[in-house]
Amino acid sequence: MTTTTLNTMLPGFARFIGAFIGTFSTTTDITTSTALVSTGLTSYFEDNDQVNDSFAYIKGTTNNGVSRSVLDHTGSTGALDLRGVALSAESGSVNFDLYRYDPAQMVDALNDGILSSFPTLYSHKYDRTLYGVPFQTTYARPTSIQPGYVRKIFAENRIEANTFGDNIAKSKDIDFEGDLTDWSKSNITLTAEVETNEPDNLMVFAGQQSGKHVVGASSIGTSYVSIDSPTAYDGEELNVSIWVYCRTASRVSAAVSVDSGTAVTGTTHSGGGWERLAVSTILGAVSTSIRVGVHATSGTALTFYADELIATTGRTEAQRPQSDPLPFFRETGDDIYIPYTIPASQQIVVEGMGLLSSVSSGTDTVEIGGTQLQLLYAHAAIEFFQGDIDQLDDAEQQAALRKLTRFRNRVNSGQGMMASISKKKVPTF
Repeated sequence: MTTTTLNTMLPGFARFIGAFIGTFSTTTDITTSTALVSTGLTSYFEDNDQVNDSFAYIKGTTNNGVSRSVLDHTGSTGALDLRGVALSAESGSVNFDLYRYDPAQMVDALNDGILSSFPTLYSHKYDRTLYGVPFQTTYARPTSIQPGYVRKIFAENRIEANTFGDNIAKSKDIDFEGDLTDWSKSNITLTAEVETNEPDNLMVFAGQQSGKHVVGASSIGTSYVSIDSPTAYDGEELNVSIWVYCRTASRVSAAVSVDSGTAVTGTTHSGGGWERLAVSTILGAVSTSIRVGVHATSGTALTFYADELIATTGRTEAQRPQSDPLPFFRETGDDIYIPYTIPASQQIVVEGMGLLSSVSSGTDTVEIGGTQLQLLYAHAAIEFFQGDIDQLDDAEQQAALRKLTRFRNRVNSGQGMMASISKKKVPTF
């Protein structure tokens, strides 16, 4: 999937609206002061005060993303005196951009453009936060998909962890059916959750047991099994998936730890019940161990359940079973109605259209590129300029209206518009 960072979009958008002055590098280390010096400025701005009241956007380390307006400019040395409090000290040269408009306002305009450009620009979503529940026909529409834009729904069978031939962890208690001694825990109490029939214990995803994990308050919790013969997988891609039930969002994720290093974690659990979590990493030279399992961030005390861990190497993505399209469904408000029961062993995959990701820091990404960026810039430019029209005098207002007309014409040209995802046609019922 093509993505573009804010560090790329911000100067691109500024050039689109005529706000970009240039990119420069500091020639004197930044100290704890308001000074920013680049002799590169002297080649373009020889006279004093030529860039006064412009905005410097710093792409450093300790000052990364810091934006300040220019109070004073010395043409002969390229020295800028910035408004506001002192900067943090930087070691070595760093780059900074100069803009005619406040970068924070331009970022706000980009995020406003993300809203106004939908659905001509969108993020293609495959949401896997729902799962089958016996005798249930109504499910909450995933929040990642906009109302009215669910396009297809699939039922995805599970892969049995202990019989899947490519599961390199299957020699361990990865289905939690044993005594759980294969699992090494940190700040987690792990016990067996046992299946019952009347009532059915929905905390057991498959088989007769799942792993009940209790994490203490203010603790980072991990639970891992170790892979046999870890050095056999040097340089390979490792994909791990595990089913997790949790009702707290953004705390639990699938995790990998190599040679007792920092955990690599995947997307966190949405808090919606049983969900298949996954993580992927490229292994380097493995010295002693590969551990796979779950990771919980620090916070309030937390209980979650896990089952059916699968780890594979050499594949370019996590293994998934074949999905079967559901022939009938409809959106009703914030819910999806499916007129029959989905078995508890199946995950519900919802395909649809969501908003592009919003941005705030330089490394944040938006799921588009190429001509689609130009269309986003046009939407953002409309949002940026139309807010000030009523504050301008007649002459300035006419100039602003001409800009708005140009940007609206660019939007109306349709160039860069994404084709909508086709919707499965279903009968009315």
